[in-house]
Amino acid sequence: MKRDRVGMAAAILSLAGTIAAYPFLPATVPLHWDFAGRVDSWGPRWNMLWLGALPLATALLLRLLPRLDPRRASYERHARAYAIIGRLIVLALAAIAWVAILAALGLGLDVGVLVRLLLGLLFVGLGNFMGTLKPNYFVGIKTPWALADDEVWRLTHRRGALVFVALGALFILSLAIPAGRALEALVLASTLGGVAYLYLYSYLCWRRIRRA
Repeated sequence: MKRDRVGMAAAILSLAGTIAAYPFLPATVPLHWDFAGRVDSWGPRWNMLWLGALPLATALLLRLLPRLDPRRASYERHARAYAIIGRLIVLALAAIAWVAILAALGLGLDVGVLVRLLLGLLFVGLGNFMGTLKPNYFVGIKTPWALADDEVWRLTHRRGALVFVALGALFILSLAIPAGRALEALVLASTLGGVAYLYLYSYLCWRRIRRA
């Protein structure tokens, strides 16, 4: 099956850059930001190393998963979608890592805005390929009912594609909302609502097909 050389190269370069930047990082670095972009958690700089290594670890894991999946034949049927989804995830992780590294180096970045933008673009990208995933045990919307029935899987992922794009667009549009309680509530409610809706939709599809 296809191997994503672009994602792997980006992951390796990201880790190499992290190692090169490590000596210039302060002893204590920011690790978490609130919705207003304020740092609310600090830690030792070695945390940047695992953050920089995460894209490469993810890329390697994505190569391994098809070999472990009992439904490995599905990966040949959705090889292109799987490769692109993996690339998007790896690139997003690398970008988020570098936002954190650059912020730790003292650049005046609005981390909250950048992370929401990256997540929004990631969700839109995932949504464009989610509907083409075939039944498997590792990648996709793995509700019990989708795993139990291939037709429910198909319907769940077609609807999931729309939900992912909508959530991504909402994340991007939320950049226009000032940081505060309203923004936190919007992001949390939309994310939990999207997940709950997909679970309910998947169950209703399974029940309808079972009755038929």
